[in-house]
Amino acid sequence: MSRRQVEGYLSAQKLPFRQLCCVSVKEFSSGVHDNAYDDLIKIGQEDVPWVCSENNVYIALEFFGSQKNSSPRAEPSDTLKDVTIYHKLDGCL
Repeated sequence: MSRRQVEGYLSAQKLPFRQLCCVSVKEFSSGVHDNAYDDLIKIGQEDVPWVCSENNVYIALEFFGSQKNSSPRAEPSDTLKDVTIYHKLDGCL
């Protein structure tokens, strides 16, 4: 699916999401890393270590960029490649 289709569905369902670069390292066989933004949908929180204030849990929708750029982008034609669970610690010392 394209990013346009995925984000259209999320918007129609009123599911808030945020974008973050590079949830996992994605590399093509040519050795070029893809740097498309991934979409994150928060599904909960877990206990936090004492050095952080939040341990958020997300569904990560990982995309391969349709164009090779030097900086991360979110293009409508990016292709959904993977769906994973992603933990992100926030507010850490």
